[in-house]
Amino acid sequence: MSDSDREEISINTSNMSDSDDHEHEEISPNIIRYELETVLHRNTVIYTNPVVCVSKLRLTSYDQNLTTAHQYLGNRLREATGRTVYEEGVIHVLPILFLKLNLMPGQILPIIAHSPNIKLVLKYAINRNRSFGVCYQYNLKGPTFGTIAEVYEHTADIETSEPLQVKAMGHQRFEIVEARETLESQQSSDLILVKIRIIPDTTLFMNSFNKLCLHPNKRHLNHREMCRKRDMWQTQWPDWVYKQFDVYKLASQLSKKLKMMYKNVKISDDPFLLSFQVLRLGMFSQEDVSELLGIESTNTRLQHEITLWDKLQKMQKFLCNHCNTPICDMSNVFPMSPEGPQGTYCNSLGKIHDMITVTELEEDLHEITVGIPSNECSWFPGYVWTIILCPGCHNHLGWRYMVEKNPLLSPKEFYGLTLSSISSFENYFVPVRDRHVDLDDGEMLVTF
Repeated sequence: MSDSDREEISINTSNMSDSDDHEHEEISPNIIRYELETVLHRNTVIYTNPVVCVSKLRLTSYDQNLTTAHQYLGNRLREATGRTVYEEGVIHVLPILFLKLNLMPGQILPIIAHSPNIKLVLKYAINRNRSFGVCYQYNLKGPTFGTIAEVYEHTADIETSEPLQVKAMGHQRFEIVEARETLESQQSSDLILVKIRIIPDTTLFMNSFNKLCLHPNKRHLNHREMCRKRDMWQTQWPDWVYKQFDVYKLASQLSKKLKMMYKNVKISDDPFLLSFQVLRLGMFSQEDVSELLGIESTNTRLQHEITLWDKLQKMQKFLCNHCNTPICDMSNVFPMSPEGPQGTYCNSLGKIHDMITVTELEEDLHEITVGIPSNECSWFPGYVWTIILCPGCHNHLGWRYMVEKNPLLSPKEFYGLTLSSISSFENYFVPVRDRHVDLDDGEMLVTF
């Protein structure tokens, strides 16, 4: 057929189903193959029945901003403006919640409050400066630390009998200075108000000391310089001593350890941010994290984190917190949120979960899946979830997430593990029959 005979070429795509249009994405002509049908009518050639080569379409990465939006709380929340900064060196009074989680500065805390006690604390905070304290638990053996959370979105009608939904963000760290007896006397009331002091953020930089005091050439001063700098701190310690406390040296040392373990996580270069980022990788116990939150100096906090890391790094696996069954490699940790791999989420019943996301579980781990896939209150839009249990003790480990509809969404599958169900060190269980202890039937004595 000559060029002059080709009067028109038409492409019929009306028969393409919704599953074939792939969310109506633009398809390049070089990935479409047509079956040729010749119609002897006005010398016209019509191409029909397009066949799309799906394998050449590009995958769409999950938008991590959808996670921090917490869309499952609904889109009718009222936005609050302004910020309250608590002064250091002053005793403040603050309502407080013990939520069995550690809130980091900058971390988002979603809450669906069913409990009258929690609703009362949130109402008290919203009607004043929208601030309340969050602690892991009250420490009977030492100081109790926490983080001030400030509500930035909340249900429009806070007096409703319906569950109160809020989004809050962590800001300043604090220490409870209330006497234990006073705090315990408030446990019977619905609203717990405590006295706190703000923990300052202190970072000691060693470069100035090295330049002014430690360099050998700076130790020999003429008479005029000696008179001008006679009150300056002088030391004969060698330079390597102070490098042990140099915040950038410590951050570099910890950063190298993290990058070797967590290849899918972007590690911060800022020493201050890094000292909090390492607390949200599931490596340390919640008790250790609470203690590290109370350290004022970034230098000291990094030192303690390196020490703890060296003790726990040999494990390199997350274990079931109840039966020590290996769950997955720590290197499988990856982020599904801009906040990092670890996030705080709330289900429709008001239960708050601290959860860490991983790419896969142990190869020989045959996790027990409960229920059918559901998208109800999904923390990751576009994914459905099922509950997974430990095969060793049937303890709730977390959830398995799978793509719901869009076959081009990446990742196709991942897992969320609750921090309360996993551990980075072994717990040793002693059966009751081996110990002469009177316990109820089915109970076990746990020793560490």
